[in-house]
Amino acid sequence: MLGVAGALAGCCANNVCDCDDARADAFYFKFDTGPNGFVPATELDTVVLKRYTLQLDDKGRPALIKTNKKTYTAYADSLDNAGVFDQANVVRYIPPASATPLRPRVATDTVIVNNNAPFTQAGPRKLNTYLYRVEVRRAPGQLLRNNPRRYELSKISLTGEFYGTGCCTCYRNLSKTGVLINLGVPNSDTPVVATETGQVMPVLIQK
Repeated sequence: MLGVAGALAGCCANNVCDCDDARADAFYFKFDTGPNGFVPATELDTVVLKRYTLQLDDKGRPALIKTNKKTYTAYADSLDNAGVFDQANVVRYIPPASATPLRPRVATDTVIVNNNAPFTQAGPRKLNTYLYRVEVRRAPGQLLRNNPRRYELSKISLTGEFYGTGCCTCYRNLSKTGVLINLGVPNSDTPVVATETGQVMPVLIQK
């Protein structure tokens, strides 16, 4: 028995686990840049992502709606007004003529929301214990700079499992859903299904 345990330990010592599960729970969003979509050079100058911490019950589940009888939007508004949120500028468009080695050109139309990106993960909390907002701002001097288009991602649900053989235990996501709202358009709740089936398909944010 000791011999078998020793052989297994030796096998594990030489085995490299390649789980590739760091972004298993991630949501990918892509801005619509089609004919009626956003213009990257002016309307995606700066995209701000905000994270709001949800209250949890004894089982670690969001308890906001049941305990306070508030909607997610009203709750986020209250934290927004109080300045109690995390913020990250996740997209910055820089015209080629303005680009420098210290400020390289960034031309992207996608945003990722993950357990540890673009915000640091706080303990065991995963992204389903937060509410997120995406603010789309135009270039300086244009109308939407101080009145951005705002989108809200709430009611995030994650289902996953651990699996493995021998020495490696990895994690995989089985389902990730949520609700995306255009806060400037009444009754615009859109169910989000971001579950991957072999290929990452970003969720489209429409203008």
